[in-house]
Amino acid sequence: MLIFGAGILLVFGLFTLFPDIFAPYALKEMDRAWLPCSSAHLLGTNDMGYDILTELIFASRTTLLIGLAAALISLAVGSALGLLAGYLAGWKSGLMDAVIQIFLMIPMLPMAIVIAAFCGKNMFNIILIISLLGWCGTARTVRTRTMQLKQTPFVEMLVILGISKRQIMFRHILPNLREVVLSRYIMSVARCMMLEATLSFLGMGDPTEVTWGRMINLAYKRGGFTKGAYNWLVMPGVCIALIIIAFYCINHYLEAKTSEVSGAQSYLE
Repeated sequence: MLIFGAGILLVFGLFTLFPDIFAPYALKEMDRAWLPCSSAHLLGTNDMGYDILTELIFASRTTLLIGLAAALISLAVGSALGLLAGYLAGWKSGLMDAVIQIFLMIPMLPMAIVIAAFCGKNMFNIILIISLLGWCGTARTVRTRTMQLKQTPFVEMLVILGISKRQIMFRHILPNLREVVLSRYIMSVARCMMLEATLSFLGMGDPTEVTWGRMINLAYKRGGFTKGAYNWLVMPGVCIALIIIAFYCINHYLEAKTSEVSGAQSYLE
């Protein structure tokens, strides 16, 4: 599963880093509209005469960038709030937990559509919207793991020795959350890419950038069904599905390895 997932990510990573090398044409190079699949255009052309394969390759850069950036911001916010909510006691912990629960109850997609409609359709706003609505799952997971670590003997010994709460949280507990944080980040990238594709399909994405979701949106609005240009409609969805499967495979492998290590440590103890 690791090799399969890493292989898919490697392909899309190369498309992201070197789109000009792999794309058969320039992004805005035009030919005749609605050309079928052929040796000259492997996936045909769209209504503007742009090569669909070229658009797919360039769209991978934007879609993956949005997913990685939004997942990183949501990871930082969720990890910080989850760590504070799990370790602090009293009203501070209750306040953090209440904030997490409130955001968990907010339907992400409708809220993202409303905010995008008011804030404007550009890539920076899309990244900010996705990240600020997607951190609560990470916060809940980190909070649960932090509460478990808080009860361990080594943390109790640090408290007895008079180590400050800040040092305990960020120097001793946070490093022990790396497996949880890494797993959450991998799956957050997939979810952020899916949400971005959904927003772009609904017309809420950046109109100046080519993304997989926007390709599906344009194909739907400009007669892809009536012209039989199913390659324009289907292939962006296939790319989204492949990259989500790749992240799932890598995350599944990491979780399996973590379980093996934890089992071995428990056996030794």
